[in-house]
Amino acid sequence: MAQGGVYIAIFCLAKKQRIAVGRLGSFWFRSGVYFYVGSAQQNLCARLERHSRKDKPLRWHIDYLSVRADMIGAVMVPGKRTRECELACELGRLYESVAPGFGASDCRCGGHLFYTPAL
Repeated sequence: MAQGGVYIAIFCLAKKQRIAVGRLGSFWFRSGVYFYVGSAQQNLCARLERHSRKDKPLRWHIDYLSVRADMIGAVMVPGKRTRECELACELGRLYESVAPGFGASDCRCGGHLFYTPAL
């Protein structure tokens, strides 16, 4: 397994709900499928395992969604951290962006979380 790289974590949210996402604010999340683009240059598998857990401190934006939605899979992409924003841009052309700035605290992207009603 890859020790570092970029990933797309895929979540399914069963019902519409308003979720407070730390300092970003509160947003309505509709039922459906969410794609989150992230990176971990070390311990990529451990990062994905953390995203799948419900019991954890809420540290990153994705934590606020992942404790309420089920992680149904992930795609790992070898590459440097810069690939994270490239993938987010590509997903942004295909899917709806959810919350401005979500997962993009350390870059200039509009956000790293995308939505579709179903796969």
